[in-house]
Amino acid sequence: MNSITENLNHIHSSINSAVTNSKREENSVKLLCVSKTKPKEMVIEAYNVGERHFGESYAVEASEKIEQLKELGYNDIVWHFIGPIQKNKTKLIATHFDIVESVDRVIVAKRLDEQRPDNLKPLEVLIQVNISDESQKSGCAIADIDELIKEIQSLKKLKLRGFMGIGKDTDNRDEITEEFAQLKNLFDKYKTSIDDFDILSIGMTHDLDLAIAQGSTEVRIGTAIFGAREYKNKTMNDIKIAFIGGGNMSSCIYDSIIKNYDAKNVTVSGPHLEKLEKFKAHGSLITTDNLKTVEDAQVIFLGVKPQILTSVLEEIKNSKISLDGKLFISMAAGYKLSSIYAKLETHNLIRIMPNTPAKLGLGVIAVSYDSAVTDSEKDLCKKMLSHMGECIEGDEQSLNVIGAICGCGPAFVYRFMESLISEALRNGIAPNDARKMVEQTVFGSASMVIKNQDTSIAALREAVTSKGGTTFAGLCKMTEGNFEQIMQNTIQASLDRTYEFEKMF
Repeated sequence: MNSITENLNHIHSSINSAVTNSKREENSVKLLCVSKTKPKEMVIEAYNVGERHFGESYAVEASEKIEQLKELGYNDIVWHFIGPIQKNKTKLIATHFDIVESVDRVIVAKRLDEQRPDNLKPLEVLIQVNISDESQKSGCAIADIDELIKEIQSLKKLKLRGFMGIGKDTDNRDEITEEFAQLKNLFDKYKTSIDDFDILSIGMTHDLDLAIAQGSTEVRIGTAIFGAREYKNKTMNDIKIAFIGGGNMSSCIYDSIIKNYDAKNVTVSGPHLEKLEKFKAHGSLITTDNLKTVEDAQVIFLGVKPQILTSVLEEIKNSKISLDGKLFISMAAGYKLSSIYAKLETHNLIRIMPNTPAKLGLGVIAVSYDSAVTDSEKDLCKKMLSHMGECIEGDEQSLNVIGAICGCGPAFVYRFMESLISEALRNGIAPNDARKMVEQTVFGSASMVIKNQDTSIAALREAVTSKGGTTFAGLCKMTEGNFEQIMQNTIQASLDRTYEFEKMF
């Protein structure tokens, strides 16, 4: 593993190469070392080789780190806050930071202004612009920038310095370039009329060359310098896990987790303790206090129904519990990441959608990550779900499609099986035999598909079908009955209902 010094040398070399290739002036791009979740010793190592600008995302943790470093004499560090801003953390941010790069709404700007101590110079701020137009990401909509700029300029303790943006999480470099170019055009538009409007913070490790080519004056690099945020060991036994809600799917996930993990470090909350006894029997703590559950845990599964989740999120939001470093995993259907963020004001969010065969370890679990989730947290999530079946990752639109096909799919398969059984009974087969033969037919057919990965499903179907034979005759009737259109309508109806749920929350 390279040292922090070696990593910094490599990053500076990459920045200099990108500056040269873009025909930019030397030293026109500043490096912001993103030190969130990292100990002060790592900051000191970077400081000792010349770094002075450090970025943090978690207000409570960062404030403690900043104070510790000041006590040690590191008083010339410029501290940038770059994470989503919870309204109940604005006082900490206004007190401890020099620059805030993630101002995205008027109420946050006003609170930072009100809570900036009088003995400190005006707090420098950047407006975070949602250039990727992704609902799960923070940022001011482009249409609202004028209003936010006007408000910030009216506040005496804030100084507007520029824009910050995060490119879309995609491998399509043309899309990222287009987004960065759009923000650069906006930056140039306002730069001519606002004094000292000179910071364009775009670009991270994977896209810094694109950002610099489009005019970035600051790139934000963390993992490539300090390494990924890691949990203490692979057995997860240093992590406190909690479930709010102890229903069927929570039980399924719980059973998967305790195959790798000490159940004594899991807490489950719910309104009726008697319904949580099964968790207590494994050694887990049970409680009716949701807030106690959240306060003590690093990973919190939200296992309540969508219509109940709103009140649970409100309860957490209205508490004084710090959510810094906590990972929330929701299994509520139709409840988007952006809706959860609107309540909790943290992007450390994951949505999962398991289907019912997950109870047997044969399920499909759709997984979608919000913007602040690290690679190690993604790995942790998949490890916790590993005994439930196959995880399929995607954006929230993919999650909806996977839900319609895999979440609803078992019911569609059961309906098909019911029809086969009904036909067997109608033609004189005994009930027990009818069920057994349909069970085995479906199980055997699925096994044929699984064991013949190099063969298309169409080819497997054709292998059973002789032209003019019995199977051929049956398939012709399915075609005449518009079977494909029926399935298309079925899946679309499930998708449409999902979209209706999303609008409710």
